[in-house]
Amino acid sequence: MDELTRITGRLRAAGPWAVVRAVLLTVAMASPLIIDSVGEDGPGWIAPLSLVVIVVAFALSRSHPGSTALGALAVSAIDWRLFVAVLVLSYLAGRRRALNLATLGGLAGVLVLGTVVQLLQNLELYTWLVWTAGVIVFGLFPALVGSFRRLQADLVRTGWDQAAQLEREQRVVAEQARLRERARIAQDMHDSLGHELSLIALRAGALELASGLAPEHRAAASELRAGVTTAAERLSEIIGLLRDEEDKAPLRPVHEHIEELVARAVDSGIPVVLCASGEYADVAPMQYRAAYRVVQEALTNAVKHVGATPVEVRLDRHDDEIVVAVRNEPPRQAPAAPPPQGGRGLTGLQERVGLAGGVLRAGPLPDGGFQVVARLPVRPGPVFEEAGPEPAPPTTAAGFRRARSRARRGLVLAFTLPPVLVGALTGTLMALYAHDSLTSRLPPERFRALPIGASRDDVASRLPERQVPERRDEGGPLPPEGSTCEYYRSAAGFVPTPFDVYRLCFRDGRLVTKDVLPPPIR
Repeated sequence: MDELTRITGRLRAAGPWAVVRAVLLTVAMASPLIIDSVGEDGPGWIAPLSLVVIVVAFALSRSHPGSTALGALAVSAIDWRLFVAVLVLSYLAGRRRALNLATLGGLAGVLVLGTVVQLLQNLELYTWLVWTAGVIVFGLFPALVGSFRRLQADLVRTGWDQAAQLEREQRVVAEQARLRERARIAQDMHDSLGHELSLIALRAGALELASGLAPEHRAAASELRAGVTTAAERLSEIIGLLRDEEDKAPLRPVHEHIEELVARAVDSGIPVVLCASGEYADVAPMQYRAAYRVVQEALTNAVKHVGATPVEVRLDRHDDEIVVAVRNEPPRQAPAAPPPQGGRGLTGLQERVGLAGGVLRAGPLPDGGFQVVARLPVRPGPVFEEAGPEPAPPTTAAGFRRARSRARRGLVLAFTLPPVLVGALTGTLMALYAHDSLTSRLPPERFRALPIGASRDDVASRLPERQVPERRDEGGPLPPEGSTCEYYRSAAGFVPTPFDVYRLCFRDGRLVTKDVLPPPIR
């Protein structure tokens, strides 16, 4: 009752179209029972049993997919018309659950059960082989295809999840880089403003000690000096909180020029060439500092990625714009191990250039080199809306290759194992058919040469060792009363072909009739 309640609840939740689809699929699975009927010799309970199996198996296929498919496959041993339902149920089982050892063990149990049923029905080996081939084609193959489709869907879903995770991680990395760059900008502001505030405090102290100053003006100068000193200390405290631990110690002169930065790089062994044109005395400090950071970060990346290869730094002044371009040549040889691709340096550089109202472009060149270009206004202005591309997040190509490899193995298994098994069964069936047909074949000329009235002992040496299973008495004249008839075939081979059945009837040990029973007309 609980299972029935769950099924009813799912149908109600899915809506009317789901009910219509379920009914149509059930009718499609039961279509062989509707189109065909059990032969005259078949018991009347087989069709109702098969119909009940189809309905129950489909109703339970979502909660017990493997068991329902194996159950329908087991009943197909007595009613082959269930193979259509087995095909659908097996596909759904592979689509909904992973194939495991328990499923394979259940399939082996079904084969054993089917063999027992075939033996109890006294069916021939051909029938068992054909049914086994049906188990592989309609049971194993759809299950493997469904399993591949499930693995493929899981792979796609996992890929999207990983892409979303990478996007979230990249946003976090970019935000950290922006915060770090803003902290560096704050440090630059501290260096500049601290110097100016120190000068103001010094001038206020000189004014405080000047002779002839009125007491109220001296008091005002003293308050001004104390206020400026306090402001400088507060600025230093705030900047100290913003800075990262790795930036606590100054690693370069605060007011260093680009020419001095390039000179220090050359002294350290980096082959750098600087080409500068124009005057930069009137450039705002924040703009020049941004240009300095572009050169500094580009040189750092060049050393990290390509080693000691030639680097060209161009610094040009075009009216109210500064253009900074840093280009490095391709590496002379591939590095033994690629450097880490964090991408935080360029991201932070974009933040600084963007805050200065400029645009940053960075990317590989056709010859294998790399170039960073920044365009900055001479004076601070509105931030340019156009921004350069952010570095690509680190790839997870190795993980996706492994996942694709598993999916490919599942596809190969689904489309190679069933054909191999069916081919082996087909070859066995053809070999058995050839043996049976050759040992039950009576050549037409030998059949015609058998004389009526000859004794059974006289013609025994000319007859095959086995008889053909087919009788076809209903398609020819009735055998004589009191006679015993033997049946042989007119043709043999590896593949079934139409053949005549030769009937020889003996009475009292004498051949009384010989008849040719042609194949039935379909």
